Amino acid sequence: MSMKLKKSLAFYVSALFIFAASGCVNYQAVQDFSKGTREFAGSYDTVFTGSYDTCLSTAEIKNVILDLGQTPAKSPLTQYGTDKEACAPYKTEADAFSQTSLALQDFSQALSLTIRHSELGGTFEKAQFVPQFSGIDENITETVHELRDHKQEIITVNQWTDYFGSFFVQKSPQEVIVENQPRIEATLALLGVFADIYQVQLDNYERNIKLLDSLLYDTESNDPVKRTFVINGGKDHDSRQELLDNYNESLKAVKESYKRIYERSELQNPHYSDPIFQSEMKEFLIRISNLVQQAKLI
Repeated sequence: MSMKLKKSLAFYVSALFIFAASGCVNYQAVQDFSKGTREFAGSYDTVFTGSYDTCLSTAEIKNVILDLGQTPAKSPLTQYGTDKEACAPYKTEADAFSQTSLALQDFSQALSLTIRHSELGGTFEKAQFVPQFSGIDENITETVHELRDHKQEIITVNQWTDYFGSFFVQKSPQEVIVENQPRIEATLALLGVFADIYQVQLDNYERNIKLLDSLLYDTESNDPVKRTFVINGGKDHDSRQELLDNYNESLKAVKESYKRIYERSELQNPHYSDPIFQSEMKEFLIRISNLVQQAKLI
């Protein structure tokens, strides 16, 4: 990861704690933070796009391995084409990952609107809510074998489409939190599944990089092109793994934060005016924004 990216991530992590520690309630600040992280995520070219690109990178490494003559059953070019074709389902998986992240982001926006409405009342009646989530193709479970046991989560996440379509800001924050519990849990669980799929691809990438390195050592090859594949591949893997590790930590933080928010909202009188709870609510919304932006990095 570049030093510039590390510093930028450090800034936004610091901002999270500043917002959480603030004694005043200012949900506009949460929205400003969300806008800032969106601008941050778009301020540079994304290098990695999850499982699909990593699968393609593995195919390239395997092609170099075949070129060394270790698996003569197929020509390198033929095998490379087969391996690339096997990566195709992960392109739709990456789209599903993106849509699931958007569903979580839309929920955060809807919750923020109900909070602001409860604070401002009639002055906030005409607030606009434009969801970005457009749904996941449920047939993806037939093409991405890792998702075959997760069709119910996908069906539940797709229920956001109807919910967002009929959403109105006059709902109480308590209603929004409690009534969406099944959808939130399915959304967070599915994000974890996508992260696991990516981890499998990263592990496969790493194995093939190490295999190529061993083969070059055993054959005493000094081919600069193949050596470059090993060096660059190792750096790419480490960067991707670091970004995924950061994402998993953020996902864990969102789950923990949601658990506290939901348990409080189940109470007959949640006492939303409690400063400690308001701080937890702000932290929850900021952590969602942080997670969604990190999804764009991996």
